[in-house]
Amino acid sequence: MRSWVYIPLLALLLIFTSCGTGGSPTGGPAETPSTGEPRYGGTLVRGHNYGDPANLDPIVKNEVAAQMVTMNLFDTLVHVDPAAKEIRAGLAESWEISPDGLTYTFHLREGAKFHNGREIHAQDIAYTFQRLVDPKSASPFANRLEGVVGYGAFRQGEAAGLAGVETPDDYTVVLRLEKPKPGLLYDLGNPATGIVPREEVERLGDDFGQQPVGSGPFQFVSWKKDDQIVLKAFPDYWGGRPYLDQVVFRIMKEEATRDAEFQAGNLDVMVIGEAQYKRYSQDPTCKPNMIEVPELFTRALHLNTTKPPLDNVKVRQAINYAVDKPLVIEKVLSNKAYVAVGPIPSSSPAFNPDLKGYGYDPEKARQLLKEAGLEDGFDLEVIAYNYWASSVEGLMGYLQEVGIRVKLVQMDSTTVFDRTASGDFQAAFNSYGGNLDPVMTMYRIFHSSNFGRAGNTTHYHNPQVDALLEEALYEMDEARRIQLVQEAEKIVVEEAPWFFFNYNKAVMMHQPWVHGLQPVPTDIDYQDLTKVWVDKK
Repeated sequence: MRSWVYIPLLALLLIFTSCGTGGSPTGGPAETPSTGEPRYGGTLVRGHNYGDPANLDPIVKNEVAAQMVTMNLFDTLVHVDPAAKEIRAGLAESWEISPDGLTYTFHLREGAKFHNGREIHAQDIAYTFQRLVDPKSASPFANRLEGVVGYGAFRQGEAAGLAGVETPDDYTVVLRLEKPKPGLLYDLGNPATGIVPREEVERLGDDFGQQPVGSGPFQFVSWKKDDQIVLKAFPDYWGGRPYLDQVVFRIMKEEATRDAEFQAGNLDVMVIGEAQYKRYSQDPTCKPNMIEVPELFTRALHLNTTKPPLDNVKVRQAINYAVDKPLVIEKVLSNKAYVAVGPIPSSSPAFNPDLKGYGYDPEKARQLLKEAGLEDGFDLEVIAYNYWASSVEGLMGYLQEVGIRVKLVQMDSTTVFDRTASGDFQAAFNSYGGNLDPVMTMYRIFHSSNFGRAGNTTHYHNPQVDALLEEALYEMDEARRIQLVQEAEKIVVEEAPWFFFNYNKAVMMHQPWVHGLQPVPTDIDYQDLTKVWVDKK
């Protein structure tokens, strides 16, 4: 049988280049990694491969390009440790949950400050939550507070505010829920709920997202578009000053450019792609400086179920049968991924090993297209961020073989996000997940209340799936929650609003003088930089 696997030229070129990660910043001999105590000082230069974020206001964008920066600028009531899968104290040093699960009482730290020097009070948390849910904000993260008393009325313009948020004194915040919500603390640790100072939001207006003021471990210094974002350590951070003096996010879309800068010692940290992985993973001098983790992300071709012919389930199923996924992952992705059977990744506690996905069956694909009245095939436009172009190209030949003629349109990640959020696309290659709570992930991407910007970009709608996910959202028994979400996943897989491609294996390379990076399953780019330190001596 003819092979349709496409191998990018860049991959062939990079295989034959040297590793380069063992060199010093000045190009001297390789250093021996320090095993001493963490030390203060220095700058960490990170490769930012997603393009310029559109906005650094935490409630505006739910893209990695923004969140990997905002998570360092804004602090939250609680902290989620994704590696340990634990909820820890944040701006709230303690909290209690009522026996019926309907009332959460948070006790704030006294003396925690915003970057402008003002102490944080309970009223700041109330203002932040009101702003997040306010329909005028049009935030894709508003549903982080879904279930709080008054959420629906406020979102629908029937109330002036969020009734379930109370501040009995300066250091106490009470959240009242309509139903128990087991995933609430995970939502309150999301960067979108980062606490903001009202006076700065109102002073800066639309510029707040360009000159953000938060209360996180780092504070904003500068942003040169399409070049770099600079943060500096916040000396008054309640958790103690970070080890690093400064963090620089260098905006670098091109893989070859990042690689060259890393080898020259001008980049301290970068997330690597498939071609680099094949080279670095085979070099024993590089392995000690490589961090790998199966991320809680599923990479897929998102199919707009409102756009003909993708509104026909047989067409969507045909796309899933058409591709030899294991071979594409081996040849194009250098095995830096795992074959997907559905939307819930293998690293999730809700992964179903018994779920039957789609095998490679081009004859079945042709038959389904014939039954859909598309015996001659059809044209399919796929939009994708530049980073994922090789993945789409690896699929194109297989789809062409069954009559699906793909036109790939590459663009920056912000444009892809905006196009998919507005529904202005036919198909889009994307990566979605990153939540430790599988119920919340499935709810946001497949429940019909979340069409568009809130997460369900395919506009998939099945009343049975809606009912299962609604029940799971408020179910207190964890085993029952997983059972419900797995039942919903089976239906989603059968109706195929996605081409289920792979579960990502994320890989980060760092120089030998960088310490404290973690294998973060929610996204390896979401590093807690308070733990990172450098020793270039």
